[in-house]
Amino acid sequence: MFNKNQCRGMKKLSFILIFVLTICLKTAGSSDPVVFSTTKPWVYWWWPGSAVTEKGITHNLEAFAKAGFGGLHIIPIYGAKGFESSFQNYLGAGWQQKFAFVLKEANRLHLGIDMTLGTGWPLGGPQITKTEAAKAYKIDEIVLGPNQSWQTPTGDIQAVSIYVEGQFTQELISQKKTQFQAGSTGAKLYMLSQNLTNQKVKRAAPGGEGLVIDHFSKSAFEHYRETFVPLLKKSHAPLRALYNDSYEVYGANYTAGLFTEFIRLNHYDLRKHLDVLAKPKAETETENMIWADYHRTISQLLLSQFSNPFADWIKMMGFQSRNQAHGSPGNLIDIYAAVDIPETEFFGSKPFDIPGYRVDPEYDSVRFGIPDVRNLKLASSAANLMGKKLVSAETATWLGNHFKVSLAQIKPVVDQVFIGGVNHLFFHGATYSPPEIAWPGWLFYASTNFNPQSHFWEALPELNRYIDKCQTMLQKDPTDSDVLMYFPMEDIWHERNGKGKIHLLDLHANSRDWMVNTSFGKWSEHMQNKGYQLDYISDDLMKSLQVTPRRTWKSVSGNEYKILLIPAPHYVSLETMELWAKWVKQGLPVYFLEHLPLNPNSFGLNEDERARWQAAKETLLMRWVSDPINVLERFKINRESIADLNLSFLRKRSAEGAKYFIANLSKNFSEGMINLSKSGSDVEIEDPLTGKIWKEHLNKQKQFFMSLAPGQSVIVRSAKADKRAIAKLAVPKVFVPLEPSEKISLSFPKQLFKSRQLDAMSYWTTDSSTHDYWGKATYAFDFDLMPEQIKACQILHLDQVRDWVRIKINGQDLGIVWSLPYQINIPKGVLKDKNHIELEVMNVSANRIRKLDREKTPWKNFYEINFVDIQYKPFDASKWGVTESGLKGELYFSNR
Repeated sequence: MFNKNQCRGMKKLSFILIFVLTICLKTAGSSDPVVFSTTKPWVYWWWPGSAVTEKGITHNLEAFAKAGFGGLHIIPIYGAKGFESSFQNYLGAGWQQKFAFVLKEANRLHLGIDMTLGTGWPLGGPQITKTEAAKAYKIDEIVLGPNQSWQTPTGDIQAVSIYVEGQFTQELISQKKTQFQAGSTGAKLYMLSQNLTNQKVKRAAPGGEGLVIDHFSKSAFEHYRETFVPLLKKSHAPLRALYNDSYEVYGANYTAGLFTEFIRLNHYDLRKHLDVLAKPKAETETENMIWADYHRTISQLLLSQFSNPFADWIKMMGFQSRNQAHGSPGNLIDIYAAVDIPETEFFGSKPFDIPGYRVDPEYDSVRFGIPDVRNLKLASSAANLMGKKLVSAETATWLGNHFKVSLAQIKPVVDQVFIGGVNHLFFHGATYSPPEIAWPGWLFYASTNFNPQSHFWEALPELNRYIDKCQTMLQKDPTDSDVLMYFPMEDIWHERNGKGKIHLLDLHANSRDWMVNTSFGKWSEHMQNKGYQLDYISDDLMKSLQVTPRRTWKSVSGNEYKILLIPAPHYVSLETMELWAKWVKQGLPVYFLEHLPLNPNSFGLNEDERARWQAAKETLLMRWVSDPINVLERFKINRESIADLNLSFLRKRSAEGAKYFIANLSKNFSEGMINLSKSGSDVEIEDPLTGKIWKEHLNKQKQFFMSLAPGQSVIVRSAKADKRAIAKLAVPKVFVPLEPSEKISLSFPKQLFKSRQLDAMSYWTTDSSTHDYWGKATYAFDFDLMPEQIKACQILHLDQVRDWVRIKINGQDLGIVWSLPYQINIPKGVLKDKNHIELEVMNVSANRIRKLDREKTPWKNFYEINFVDIQYKPFDASKWGVTESGLKGELYFSNR
């Protein structure tokens, strides 16, 4: 028995223990926002040779934290030559010690950490044996004469199918037969053997080299993952997510369980049709259907044997899963939906129609494609349907050639990614570089450089603050889409089939075939251009929808959709057809664009099932339209008329009302009266670049005035009505030229070059002595303003900036101009009758690297691919022309 004092003491002790435990759980939780921020941008952190040191880790992480990053994603890769003694063997004791130090330092600096479940990409490594490695089939055709006998050869033979007079008769391996003798008419044999693709991990780190895993085999993944269990069991916050990069497994089209899974899904034996798989090209509708059944099986194997086990195991280990589905032969929507954080990709240079926007002329859009917002929406749609809070994107991969990309080129890419539904941006990328390594340090060949050696590092916090502001809004509330559009994966699987074919859906040039130049691509773009916000849906995810009493669909996430559009479907499964027919009978708005479904999707359907398919089609007869706009208007689907002005938007839903992210990514609009379909009587507008917030009152037509120059973006929120407010009208725009009183002074730090006097603003590279210079220069001059002009001078506009500029007027630092349009707000009281302006400009480092390559300075000293340019040719800047640097053109003020 305890006395009263002992009881009180135990109660107090219990309370303390519970309190301490609660605090520990809060600080140790890998998703706790107190530990790190997901609204700030994250970045791929390449580890060359894993040659990291505690000093270097601290140096790097402190720099990233100070620059405004929320987290880093560790990817060990090949190393730099000459530093072999510093290489850490992947997952070895030294490597694990450095990884533990990263977690300690990241926790101190409030940075999150993700890591690839391996090195380089795709997943694989030394633990992968031939049994677990990626496989491909090979089919040999053997013709036997009358009464000729045949013996099964040695090798990994998976099937031998016998055909007599063109008809399948038997399969030998499943019957455990090793011999066959033809009859009087002879026979033809098709022998399918299993072979290794022999693909090895690309860009592997020391200790991570090895074969790529068989992504169609759960046992292969289970074997692979065991290597990581000891590390993960002792890892903790801020380690958050484990990652799988884009598929990129080339030639893999077979696994040992293929035939069993094929029978389960399609109800017939593929081994009876090896003659079809052996053909260079499918020649009949039947052959095409058999091929589609094969592709569907491969897709299901990828999902059930890799993607789902990957996500389930990571969750069991206490972390989150992050995965890029693209590049795979699966239905991308389903694979994105399988993980906690679906990740898409913005690869390459897009020619935004923004005045002054520069596209690298060396980028080969024919070879690599042009980034497309429709591709981004495959990942964000999966998240919107399944309630995933975060959608990430590998961003700015190969945006321009090395040493040439400016922040002004990056911001429109960031805005496009946000419009595509992404709310958790990953820059691609930042390479770990020891602080003692001379510039340009260690670099990764396929990145825009976001590490401290980057030429825009000093200005990067400005972009990061902008992203933080936008993603805070984008992560808070769900996307508000009214429309579902069916993604016809079956049509892709029925396209251009033939020997060894497998349909890999990457987001580069390949997407022209399966996204851009298709009915789905046409109609999704049409809807987007007309101002309708929609999500894409797959056959599998349609089964997760619930019908509401309002004759709408409710998704797992709770999002409610008012209409389903099916763009020009050619091949549809029986299950999906009957689901659509059921919904039509229930009075739900299901509509087909251009035509009804044309064919069943599978050769495996029997006569009864084909009759059911046709019966379902009869139910749908009155549900096809040549253009959906009239139907959408009839069902009162919200349309955003700002799309008519070429303004891009993403609408969010919240308890406080609608919220919008709006970006002007073209030159069609600069200012005017606009309408938002879900705005109330007042709106609050925020400029996430400057932090300025103001209110606008709607007029009787529910319109308000908005000034949004090409390249700008705003956040618009519904606001509480102010009955006393009056809707603003556009006041006349006033321009005040900024004219120097005398000549413009151009000077360089530490008098590196002789100062000069300019008659007009011009690039400093007009002087050949500066052609190799990377750094800063200051343009300065005096100017006068009349008192009546000062009132109108609220914004300073610059013409051409190469590549960012810090502005000081009368000794007051107004900040950095780094994005299009090149302009900055002028606070009240800064301008006077007599004024002095200083414009400190920083250029990109292209001219500096040009000099190093001309002088043959050895800096490209990396293993494997070493260093290539944007066309994947050996990088050589020695023949580059001079990159223009400084300021050019007229400056002026305006009142807005």
